[in-house]
Amino acid sequence: MTVTLPNSAAERRDGRLPDAVVVVGATGFIGRNLVERLASCIGRVIPVSTSGAAVCGVPGMRIAELAGAELPADAVLVNAAAYRYDASRFADAQAEILLRNVELYGRVYEICVHKGIHEVRNLSSIAIYPADDAALDDGASLDLNRPPHQGEQMYAWSKRVGEIYAGLFARQYGINTVSFRLTNPYGPHDSTNEEKAHVVPAFVIRALTTSGPFTLRGNPQASRDFIYVDDVCEVVVRSQTWRGVTAFYNLGSGESTTIETLARTVLRLAGHEREIVTEGAATSGVVHRSCDNARLLADFEIDRLTPLELGLTLTIDWYRDVCRRRT
Repeated sequence: MTVTLPNSAAERRDGRLPDAVVVVGATGFIGRNLVERLASCIGRVIPVSTSGAAVCGVPGMRIAELAGAELPADAVLVNAAAYRYDASRFADAQAEILLRNVELYGRVYEICVHKGIHEVRNLSSIAIYPADDAALDDGASLDLNRPPHQGEQMYAWSKRVGEIYAGLFARQYGINTVSFRLTNPYGPHDSTNEEKAHVVPAFVIRALTTSGPFTLRGNPQASRDFIYVDDVCEVVVRSQTWRGVTAFYNLGSGESTTIETLARTVLRLAGHEREIVTEGAATSGVVHRSCDNARLLADFEIDRLTPLELGLTLTIDWYRDVCRRRT
C-alpha cells in the first residue's frame, strides 16, 4: 500500500486568504506560534484546544464547542493538535500516542464534514518514513508496507493514519489536505520543563540554568534536521491561499546537525561554553535523518529558511527572558 503524491501544486493557488482560520491544538508550542502569526493577516482566527483558553489575546474555544460555531464557507482548519507526552517517557507512552492522535484526526475530519470545511492543513512528522530511509524524499510515494523505526513506530503510525485519512476524506467528501511532515521544530513558546522538553529546548534550558559538565545522553553523533518555528508558520500561512490540493511535503531546513554540534552551538550562543561529556550507550533510535525539502521550497516560493544559529539565538533570547522572570 502506498500514499501517492499529486503533481506540483504551485499552479493551484488563487491568491486569496480565507475569512477565518481554525487552529486545533492552539495552546501547544506550534499552535501558539501559528495563532500569533495568523492573527496578523487573517480577519478571524479561532484557537481551539482542550481547555478552550485564549491564545495570544485571541479568545479560544473547546473542540466540542466548534460544532456550534458560525464559520464562513471558506474557513480553513489547521490541525496542529497532538497527544502531549513527556519526552523523557516517549517509549512508555507509545500506546497513548497512537490512540489519542488517531482519535484527534477522526474528530478533526468529522468536524470538517459537519461544518462544510473543505480545506485542511495538517502538521505531520518525518517519523512516518520507513526505518531504513536515511534520506527522506517527499517526491516519492510513501510505501506503507515498509515499517517505520521500531523505537517510534506507534507515533509514526499515528501520523501515517493522518495521511491515510487525508486521502480518504479527499475522495469521499472533497476535503483537501496539505500535510507538512515536520522535522524537529524549535523556537519560542516551547516547553519550559527540561524533563518534558525535546532536544533543543532541553539543551537551551540546561545551558541557561545549570553549571558544570554538559551531559549528552546516547549517541552524540546522531544527526537531525532542525526547523525554526517561524519558518513552519510562514509555510502554513502561504498555504492558506491554496484550494483543491491534497499534497504532502517535508517541512525541514534541509540541513543535518549532529547532537554534539547542536550542544556546542547552544552553549556558545548562550555564553556558557563548558565541557561536554557523554553518558550511556547509543540509543536504539534513528541515527541519521536527512530531509529533502526541494519540493516545498519550489512550490511555496521560499528562497531562504532561518539558519540554525539565528534560530537558536532567537530561541535562547526567549528562554533567557522566561528564566529571568521566574527568578
